[in-house]
Amino acid sequence: MADEAYPHDLISHGAVWRTGGAMDKKVKKKVLQQIPYGAYIVGTQTEDGKDWLMFGTWLMQTSFKPTLVAFAFRKDSRTLANVRRSKSFAVSFLREGMQDVAELVLDGAFEKVKTERTASGLPVLADGAGWIDCHLVEQIPQGDHPIVLAEVSDAGPGKGKPIFLDSLGWHYGG
Repeated sequence: MADEAYPHDLISHGAVWRTGGAMDKKVKKKVLQQIPYGAYIVGTQTEDGKDWLMFGTWLMQTSFKPTLVAFAFRKDSRTLANVRRSKSFAVSFLREGMQDVAELVLDGAFEKVKTERTASGLPVLADGAGWIDCHLVEQIPQGDHPIVLAEVSDAGPGKGKPIFLDSLGWHYGG
């Protein structure tokens, strides 16, 4: 009876955890949307060598030595497919006043976004708040946004202060 799962249980790694009742989904969404997210442009290259840019938010540093970051990519995204194939990606940090760049990337208008190249050849924002060049170490496939663990192999300075997602008036989470 103890191993029997009920609708209000969480099942993780074969263990059943009792949560104490049904969760209010509106409250959950509101609380999770309070997590502070950055605003980033992820640069990869397609199989035929074309630049591919993605607006993203779910990035965090996970280690100092070696310097590791984790980024969550939507499972069906072309960016994740590019990362899995090439084992690399770059992350540019959007700065204040760059909402138009975020919108161009979301619209797929990559040719209108001013970029430079990292030493490894990946596209990064020319006028961002900084960037990191990352090489895939491990993947965690669970969920609708698999996590890519990557080592930071290079970094570049930028201008201004990085912005947070909520400063754009946007939300992604919950």
